[in-house]
Order: sequence, then C-alpha cells, then structure tokens
Amino acid sequence: MGGSNLRFDMFEWQVVPWSVMLDDVRYLEALGVGTVWIGDSFVLPPAYGDFVLEAWTTLAALAACTQRIRLGTMVSNVPLRHPAMLAKQAATVDCISGGRLDLGVGPGDNFSGEIASLGLPALAPGARVDRLGEAVEVIDRLLRGHEVTFHGEYYHTDQAALSPAPLQRPRPPLAIAAQGRRGLRVAAEYADIWVTMPSGKTAEEAQRSVEERNLILVEQCAALGRDPGTIERACLAGWSGPDRPFASADSFQDFVGRYRDVGMQRFIFSLGSAAFPAPYKEWIETGAWATRDSLEAFAAQAMWGMQSSG
Repeated sequence: MGGSNLRFDMFEWQVVPWSVMLDDVRYLEALGVGTVWIGDSFVLPPAYGDFVLEAWTTLAALAACTQRIRLGTMVSNVPLRHPAMLAKQAATVDCISGGRLDLGVGPGDNFSGEIASLGLPALAPGARVDRLGEAVEVIDRLLRGHEVTFHGEYYHTDQAALSPAPLQRPRPPLAIAAQGRRGLRVAAEYADIWVTMPSGKTAEEAQRSVEERNLILVEQCAALGRDPGTIERACLAGWSGPDRPFASADSFQDFVGRYRDVGMQRFIFSLGSAAFPAPYKEWIETGAWATRDSLEAFAAQAMWGMQSSG
C-alpha cells in the first residue's frame, strides 16, 4: 500500500488573524511537521464564523516566511477557480517556496452561502465529481508542462500553457480528496496522495468507512491498470467521527494504530488554540484537534517515534 513509513502533517485553518497563523506555522516548522495544509473557502457556513483568509494568497505569504516545511491546500475548492488559473497559482507558489508545494483538490461541498455569493451552479454530488475530474485533467497536464487544449462540459482551454513552470518535476504532488466510488476513480487515475475522512457514529464504524473506501480505491486502480501502491493514503482527522486522538497519549497511539492497520500511511491532524472561535473550541477542548500543549506533552514524540520506525 505505497510503503510502510508513516508521515504526520498538520492542518491550520486560517480562521485566525495572520499574525497567529504565521506564528503557528513557524512553530510547526520548528517541530518538524511534514506539510502544513490550509483550507479554501470564500465564505463559511454561519455556525463557523465569518472570518477566513483566502487560501492561495495565504500560501504565498507562508512560502515567503518559511524555509523548510511543505505547504498545501486541504483542499483547494475547484468551483472557485478555473483549473488553468488554479494550476497557475500552484506553479507560482511552488516557485516562491522553492519547490515545497503539495496541491490538494476536491469537488467542493455545495455550501449554499458560497454558491449564492458567487453565482455558482448547485450541482448534484455526481456532477461535482465529474467537474472535479475535468479540472484535475487540466491541472495535471498543465503542471507537467503540456500545452493544453481541452473542451469539456465544465471547462475549456485553448493552447493554455504555464510560464513559469513549477520547480518540482514532473509536477508538485497532487492530493485528491475522495469518499465515493466516482471520486475514488479520479483519485485512482491522477492522485499521488488520496485523502479521506473517517465517518461514523462509533470508532468501529469510522474505521470501517476508511477501510471500505481503501478497498474501492484498489479496485479502481485495478480497472485502470495502475499499481495501488503508487498512491499514498492520507487520513484527515478531527473533523468527523467520534475519535479524539489528542485526548491522551493512549488515545493518540490507539488512533494511529487502528488507521494504520486499515492502510493509512499519512495522518493530517488539526492544530487549534484559544485564538480559535466556536465551534472549533469544542474540538480543541475534547481532543479532536491538537494544541501545542498536547503536541509537546505526548503527541510530537509519538509521531516522530512512529515515523522513524515506520
């Protein structure tokens, strides 16, 4: 399943002031985290507040203010940008960062407030995945240095090309968030990293949801003639399901162990603090999200120990 080594990343949701964001990312860089991922929204649902920094301008600023840590979108919301422009933004950040970009993309969640604000079409889940598939094809080809003429149902390009090209070759790593069979087909064709979130009311249900999706990914790879071991499996934790990996050292070890057993190789946890508004405070206080205290008390040492032992 793509190797046995474990990797540990952090998600930093940019719903805090820039000064807090930058301080957190520099802290994670000093800690030795692999990739810091950020979200991508124009507006948020009312329950999540009204403050969110734009993803790609934030990534560019972080690229200029850090030296070693990798940076990425978890995930870039393809309805917000034409895929050729998204590829241009990705190539630019890769150049600014010295080749430290991981590009995550997803189909978008059809949040009604965002749709209304931007005049976007409200699409059924299957159509959103079809749109994602078109976008990923354009992005993949452009980032590989191809001149792209493409005429699909959702996107069109005519001899589009990128200059400058990204520094990473053949292109920056592409992470695709996918949960259903059609989305997993897109991941099987294009992804370097497949991203999933546990879902279920119990720990057993959540673990089983990831295991079942992983098996579908293997099936889709077989249908395409792709070695499933060439795709890294990533688990985005703390946003759904009952698990609280940062409640204690035992909880953390148990969480990583259970999801490693069903094929996960990369773990993306979320960092929070007192600067975060509701409802994030509940996830922080219950241990769904990490804090600096929990990282320093037990989690960071456990991460690096498991990462080195693989």
